[in-house]
Amino acid sequence: MQRKVLESLYNQGGLTLFAISDEDELPLEALQKFALALNAGARFVVIDFSGKHRFAGNTPFQALDLSQRNLMVDDIDQIATSADNIFLAGKKAIPTSDTEFRTLYHNIRSLEKIAPQVLGIISTEQVEDVGKLVSIARLLMVHVTGRSVNSAAAFIEDVKEAQKTEILWLSKERPKRRAYPKARKAIRRNASATKEALAIDFEKQPEKLAKVIKKLHKVSILTKNPLDGFPRIIRNLFPLLLLAVIIAPFLFVTDIDRSDSNLRDRIQERNQLSVAPSFEYTFDGNENMQRIARYAIGRFDAIITNEKMIKNYVAKTLEENGFGVTSWEKGNLNIPPKGTTIRFSRPDEIKRPAAADTIGAAWKYWTSVISDSIAYLTEFYHETATSTQRKHNGIDVASRQGARILAPFGAKAWTSRDERGGVIIALVRKEDVILFMHCDKLLYLNGQEVMPGDPIATVGTTGHTTGPHAHIVTGLVSKKGKKRIGNVRYDVIDPIKWFYKFKPTSK
Repeated sequence: MQRKVLESLYNQGGLTLFAISDEDELPLEALQKFALALNAGARFVVIDFSGKHRFAGNTPFQALDLSQRNLMVDDIDQIATSADNIFLAGKKAIPTSDTEFRTLYHNIRSLEKIAPQVLGIISTEQVEDVGKLVSIARLLMVHVTGRSVNSAAAFIEDVKEAQKTEILWLSKERPKRRAYPKARKAIRRNASATKEALAIDFEKQPEKLAKVIKKLHKVSILTKNPLDGFPRIIRNLFPLLLLAVIIAPFLFVTDIDRSDSNLRDRIQERNQLSVAPSFEYTFDGNENMQRIARYAIGRFDAIITNEKMIKNYVAKTLEENGFGVTSWEKGNLNIPPKGTTIRFSRPDEIKRPAAADTIGAAWKYWTSVISDSIAYLTEFYHETATSTQRKHNGIDVASRQGARILAPFGAKAWTSRDERGGVIIALVRKEDVILFMHCDKLLYLNGQEVMPGDPIATVGTTGHTTGPHAHIVTGLVSKKGKKRIGNVRYDVIDPIKWFYKFKPTSK
């Protein structure tokens, strides 16, 4: 609610009740200063509903008249033209019937046009019929001394309307828990305001206490006048909407087929297959032999292939399987019919580099983080550019579009996007970080904890790419790192070196 609206509602007026025991002396001077401050220095209206306090009224009618007859326009005009503060006293003025209560309510509203904040005095010994009067009050102030604490507590305990009203208990001494449980609960509901009020001596600083009361009045207004219409619907539904947003990623991301996402099993399977002298592949009618050949050569020898290697290997493989070297040619590709099974053997004619055995384990590891059975590396890390190769700060793992990228370890996820790397997701641990670039879809949000083997993104072609693949960058966390993802700085390291530095296992 806007501040201006709140101030307007406050200035429309309200009734504050001051409850005091018959055993205590009424601090009349402090009450007058308090009522004056409550009305911002303008004149005030004080009504003694108890009929027990002997101070002179200064109006043509008494407090009892407020429940007996409706004030006439002439009565209000006569009071309005007076420059004096208004005191209504006399006999007990508690309404005893619905008709009297409606009359009193009407007259109080009329008096609020003269002095918006009306102050009423009631006795804590007068329990009968006082409930309706308490129910229309914005605030119930309870004056308490050592000898009147039980009387005040009993009043709240017996008047159920008092238990629902905003209460300001003006004493550090609280009602006994067992004797007055309802009163104690009602007082505790406004404990913060009570604590603030207790720091003020009412009889010496009534104006300061009036400021506290104004705050409580405004709280009461907000409670009884909540936001309406569409804003109210949003306010009521916001906690549920927020909870749904928080829970949704976990519902849709982690509810997966563990047989596909369990990284440990995939690495174990790859290790077993890679030592075999050959493997068979059944084509679906769309896959070309050149792609499977790149995968096969990389799988057997951890080699980044070139076109000449692929051409020779495909020709030899076709011959070994009893097919002509031009079988199923479509342009520069050989695309076997659906259901055709071909055996791919180790390419003995290709000179195996000395580093193949060293790189082999890392090759298997990085291809295993993609849920594609024929993923393969297409480019290694190159720290600097040469005449035959460009600078490349990671490794590229080619796979089919939409293949899931699996978390190689548990970590915290961070996401990013840039023109070159496209959609990026990073896994950050205490010492290191791994980034996967060119993703199609992200399956985790910033700050979420990732479990080992969970899908975190899918392979795509976002950013600068020539085909679907994951560009993988590894780094060591450093406060002075040259690169940054989220709130983490790091320095890039060759993914092959990263593999042997951290020696990740399948466990």
